[in-house]
Amino acid sequence: MRKAGNNFTESQIRDIMYQLVVGVEYIHKNKFFHPDLKPDNILMSDDLKLKISDFGLIRETKSAPPYTEYVSTRWYRAPECVLRSRGYNAPVDIFAIGCIMAELYMLFPLFPGQSELDQMQ
Repeated sequence: MRKAGNNFTESQIRDIMYQLVVGVEYIHKNKFFHPDLKPDNILMSDDLKLKISDFGLIRETKSAPPYTEYVSTRWYRAPECVLRSRGYNAPVDIFAIGCIMAELYMLFPLFPGQSELDQMQ
């Protein structure tokens, strides 16, 4: 997104989001979730082909909590993660996908909180 420097077209955003959703669907179908989805962990080639990266915090959906308390950059965290729930699961990926989509349209984060309290407000 930084390299593009300008707005993506509606068609480009649709293609980017499709690839991201299909990638996350694959992760979820294999009974994992990626609690660190954010633009920095999505690699994009010049022809807009995506790869999801940084699987350091990946978890099995059937594994028992507690999980890591600190998850992802604050701006893409689901409310349950901001509130430090230790029992989150795959839906946190869906929240992050929504935040990423909004950022593709606006070219700035949807929830740019300066702290956890500011993030929730």
